[in-house]
Amino acid sequence: MAEPVLKSAEKDAEALPRPVLLAFAPLDKKALGMACGLVCGAVVFFATVFLLLTAEPGREVGPRLGLLSQYFLGYSVTWGGSLVGLLWGFATGFVAGWFVALVRNVILALYLLVVRARADAEQYRDFLDHV
Repeated sequence: MAEPVLKSAEKDAEALPRPVLLAFAPLDKKALGMACGLVCGAVVFFATVFLLLTAEPGREVGPRLGLLSQYFLGYSVTWGGSLVGLLWGFATGFVAGWFVALVRNVILALYLLVVRARADAEQYRDFLDHV
């Protein structure tokens, strides 16, 4: 029984040009999460390493970046802390990217549902005039 519905959906999809299908395609949550996680982890890691390499002897290293220790358990502006920051940055970025993809997919699905409902209502608006 699902085959006719699937075939009609395939026919509808074939009627649309490929760029339109790609514009309304859902985002892959894991892929966006991985991409955001890698970028966020790399930013925290390289920011920490940069501060350690450019630090002047006898001065406090990265007091502002050190504030991340309030959020990232075990993080500090040290060589070991850069690895902890890499892991925490990845985890934070993954969750943020996954959530953004989820919200975008839900909003897009609701938008397409409303557009289709309005189009169907417009199509059958004058149905009773012909009966």
